[in-house]
Amino acid sequence: MNQLLQCKNMSKYYSKIPILQNISFHMRSGEHFTIVGPSGCGKTTLLRCLAGLEAISEGEICLKQKSIVNLKPEERSVVLMFQDSLLFPHLTVIENVTYGLKRRKWKKKERVRKAEQMLEKVKLLQLKNAFPHELSGGQKQRVSLARALVLKPDLLLLDEPFSSLDAALRESLRGEVKELLTEENITSLFITHDRDEAIEMGDRLAVMNNGTFIQIGEPYEVVTNPSSIESAKIIGEGLALEEGFIPLHKVTAVPMEQKPSEKDYVFVQGKVKAVTVKNNIPCYRVTFDQGSILVAADRKLEAGQNVLLFAKREDMKKYKKQDEQWRRVQ
Repeated sequence: MNQLLQCKNMSKYYSKIPILQNISFHMRSGEHFTIVGPSGCGKTTLLRCLAGLEAISEGEICLKQKSIVNLKPEERSVVLMFQDSLLFPHLTVIENVTYGLKRRKWKKKERVRKAEQMLEKVKLLQLKNAFPHELSGGQKQRVSLARALVLKPDLLLLDEPFSSLDAALRESLRGEVKELLTEENITSLFITHDRDEAIEMGDRLAVMNNGTFIQIGEPYEVVTNPSSIESAKIIGEGLALEEGFIPLHKVTAVPMEQKPSEKDYVFVQGKVKAVTVKNNIPCYRVTFDQGSILVAADRKLEAGQNVLLFAKREDMKKYKKQDEQWRRVQ
C-alpha cells in the first residue's frame, strides 16, 4: 500500500517546553492507525498539528508526498473529529451533515443526496430533520461522523470520540465505526487512553509517552511484547516489572502465607484494592510498588488482603530495544 502520510522529525514547543519531540512515522492509504497514551502525553496536540490547527516548531508533514506544513486547515484534505460532537444546535441533522459540502459550493440537490446516503450508513436517516438536542450522545457522534465522512477526506483524525459515552455503547459504536471506515476506504488516525479501544480500532498501534512514540507495531505484538517497562505499563496486559514483562494469563495471586515453595518463580508483594468481575470470572485489582494489575485467582481473596503475585521466571519476557526502522520515514 502507498504511503499517504509522512511525519518527519516533528516537534512542537510551547514557550520552549517540548510537547511533541522528534516524532517520525508514516501511514499507508486505507490504514487505521491508533495512538494510545496517558492524558497529557501530547496525543491531541499531535492531531491538531496534523489538522493545521497548531503550527509545528520543527519537522515536516507530507500528505500524498506533498508538504502541508504551510497550508491552512481548510486547504488540507484532513478532517478532525473531536471528543464532543460540536454540532450546530440551530441546524437539523441533515443541515449539519451538509454544512461542509455547502461551504465547498456543492449544489443543494447533490449535497442532500450525499448526506442522506451517509446518514443511512450511520443508521440515522430517519432522524434527518431532528435537532441535536433531540439526539442521544451516541446519535450525536454518529452525526458528527457522517459530517466528517461525507467530505471524503484523505485522512480522518479522531480525538477520543467515544470518551463521553457509556462503556456498552462505546464497545458497540467503535466496531461499527471501524467497519464503516473500512467500507468507505478512509484512512484514519485514532487517539485514545483506552487500551481495548486502541487494540480494536487499529491495524497498527503506537504507544505514546512524554511527547514521543516509544513503540509502534501490530496491536497483538505491542500488547504481548512491550519494548520497555514504560510501554508495558501503558498498553501491556500483565505484570510490568523492571526486569521484564509477564503476560497476564501467566500470573497468579495467593495469600501471603501460601507462598509456593517452588524455585525459579518471580514473586511480587501486593495488596488487593478491589474485587470485580470480568468475563464472568472473579478478578482482583492488586496494587504493588511498580503499579497495579487486574488478576484472576483460583481462590477467594478479600479487599485489603496482602497477597503475592507470582509466575514462573521462564514466562518473563525481557524488554528488547525495538527495531526503530519505523522512525526512518522514506
